[in-house]
Amino acid sequence: MPKVKVNSMNINYEMYGTGPPLLMILGLGANITWWGNYFIKGLADYFKVIVFDNRGTGQSSNPKSQYTVKTLADDAYGLLKALNIENTFVFGHSMGGGIAQELIIKYSGISKLILCDSTCGGSKSILASPEILQIVDKTRSGRTPTEIAMESLKIFYSPEFIRNHPKLIDYAVQNMAKSQMPPRNYEWQRTAIKSFTTCDRLKNIKIPTLIMHGAKDALVPLQNAKILAELIPNAHIKMFTESAHAPYVEEPDAVIDAIVEFLL
Repeated sequence: MPKVKVNSMNINYEMYGTGPPLLMILGLGANITWWGNYFIKGLADYFKVIVFDNRGTGQSSNPKSQYTVKTLADDAYGLLKALNIENTFVFGHSMGGGIAQELIIKYSGISKLILCDSTCGGSKSILASPEILQIVDKTRSGRTPTEIAMESLKIFYSPEFIRNHPKLIDYAVQNMAKSQMPPRNYEWQRTAIKSFTTCDRLKNIKIPTLIMHGAKDALVPLQNAKILAELIPNAHIKMFTESAHAPYVEEPDAVIDAIVEFLL
């Protein structure tokens, strides 16, 4: 896997396809493999897809101190510069949507934005239930990677999807268990999310924006999509009725179709 030096970090990335660039930004605890081959290969039929590991995840460097979501946006921009990409579309999922918001607000060169199951943070965002937050906030020290993966999937996917796709869930657990981020890195990412807010700055996003959201999302409640749509001037919502927090896993074909229709 190739790496480039960005802001003193070695950032791991992969590229697929030959169309217009599409930068994909992941969320809490995630790495490149979480996108899934089917989804990325489907997008690569239309775009030059750029996926990467945020600092402290996957094969990218481990940070030495606490950072912010703005720091992660600077990393994303640094990656684009290192790859000589001056114009791109951006897709951000969950925390990756927050990174994407900071990226678009601070930097030029992004023509369209997709936010998937994301939030603006701060006082205007709607939090998950205490039961869900307890899973997210639970310490990872002293727990096995498989235990953490199995518990995490309960808040990523809908109960129906978990029940109806046992082989895919087993594969996901194995994949997540072999690539868990260290507990310290996970805590730093969680802390970065807690201090993130763009609510009062979203009016500065002037590009067309598509807000995707799974109707069954318990981790980032659906109301957050409506808040984003109200605060971003040129935004509209695309709902995925069968999905929870990861529509690109539960309804990949529908998500690909929506991305292609919006971007091209």
